[in-house]
Amino acid sequence: MKIVRKNTGRGHYYIDVDTGERVPGVTTILGDGLPKKALINWAANATAEYAIDRWDELTALTPSERLKKLQGGRYAAKDEAANRGTAVHKMGERLMAGERVTVPDALTGYVDSYVRFLDEFKLRVRHIEALVYSVTHRYVGTLDIFGDILLPDMPEYDDLPRDDDGFVCNCLIDAKTNRSGIFGETALQLAGYRFAEFMQPDPADPGTAFEMPEVTWTGAVWIRPDGYSLIPVTAGEEQHRQFLYAQQVGIFDAGARDLVGERIEPPTASRYMLAKAGEEATR
Repeated sequence: MKIVRKNTGRGHYYIDVDTGERVPGVTTILGDGLPKKALINWAANATAEYAIDRWDELTALTPSERLKKLQGGRYAAKDEAANRGTAVHKMGERLMAGERVTVPDALTGYVDSYVRFLDEFKLRVRHIEALVYSVTHRYVGTLDIFGDILLPDMPEYDDLPRDDDGFVCNCLIDAKTNRSGIFGETALQLAGYRFAEFMQPDPADPGTAFEMPEVTWTGAVWIRPDGYSLIPVTAGEEQHRQFLYAQQVGIFDAGARDLVGERIEPPTASRYMLAKAGEEATR
């Protein structure tokens, strides 16, 4: 199994160059295999907000045009959030690589928060945006941050091994920029990365792959325009097993319709004939 990541204008996907087949990504697996209860309310609220914010614009349209705009309104909000998250991730990647970045005004708060996180936890980056994959379970993912951080000397971290400088090494950290914080499914996402079998620092070069290093600590950093929060996330073997269950649910759901065949007609058909009043009906 040799993996390359193909970037597109709206995202990316993964190809096994040995077979030419697409290999599902960790976030795609979770999107297909986990229920999204929060999205029901989000979709309703996003549509309502879209309507209120554009009330005058919508009233000028015909009913059918208005309906079409409302149906797509929530996707506009989703795309805006996704684009913001991608931009912040890219700037964070460049900052961790020691580059200078020019930041749009709308993202200044996010980047300031990212820089504070890097400085205050003394992050020593080992790998950024590295590709990880599992040959056994055939999935791929792109982790955000793999490196060493200076966690505080608190009892809950006493069991973590530290180097001579006090750093906890080989930490796996996911960065989020959403409005609501860190969701529970992040545990499954990190577990998918953690228990992948290979890490590939260059997503375009399978020759850079090596065995996945042992992860010491897993967490997520919630980047906001007004600050950040580094949050521990449990992503152990149990969560990896649950991630694999989600993978199987997604596989089932994708092919569920194929499990149901066409209706079966009876081998013989009965014949009926209407009779006039008073006469016996025949069959």
